[in-house]
Amino acid sequence: MNTHGIEAWLINGGYVLMLAALLARDVLWLRVLLMVAQALLAAYGLSADNPAMAFWNFAFLSINGARVAGLLIERRAIRLPRDQELIYRQLFASMTRREFLLLWEMGEIRRVDGRQLIRAGEKQHELVLLLDGEVVVRNDSVVLARLGRGSFVAEMSFVTGDAASADVIADGAVRLLAWPQEKLIRLEQLNPLLLVKLQKILARDLSGKVKAANRGARDGRG
Repeated sequence: MNTHGIEAWLINGGYVLMLAALLARDVLWLRVLLMVAQALLAAYGLSADNPAMAFWNFAFLSINGARVAGLLIERRAIRLPRDQELIYRQLFASMTRREFLLLWEMGEIRRVDGRQLIRAGEKQHELVLLLDGEVVVRNDSVVLARLGRGSFVAEMSFVTGDAASADVIADGAVRLLAWPQEKLIRLEQLNPLLLVKLQKILARDLSGKVKAANRGARDGRG
């Protein structure tokens, strides 16, 4: 193949791959195809004695190479510790593991023993998730529910800003994860999609509790 034939192959191959990149739905494949296209066009620039074309395509190639490396790092498999993995699968599977880790690290793990966590009539300034142990939800002397691992506590009060309607007391040793309200408000600017996913999880949790309460009421009447 003569020089003109090689140059025609390089420039046409580069533009065909650019077109293919624009049709790619996955951003990783888009950037990989652009890298190959830019390598061909840079080679064409060198062969055709066009240093400006070679320079700019090598520059684009370097930028896309850095972006591809970043995407690969983001997408690499994340292994969670066993207790986090169980909570992730139980409640947060609609998130990526990276999103879950970001949310987890925004919270504070606490251990309490037999202490009152929430008092009726007070507003909630934290979102609380039980990791281990049980709490009793009580209205005066009437026990309304017992909540265990994987349950959010008084999330309705937290979401609406209304005062809690019942007391919540730790039944023995309890480990929990608490997210301060100001951190979750900040999440709206940092990662609004993650906040939407969290809101859907809270809605699902509330729906499950309402259904369980309705079943309990029907069983009591029966």
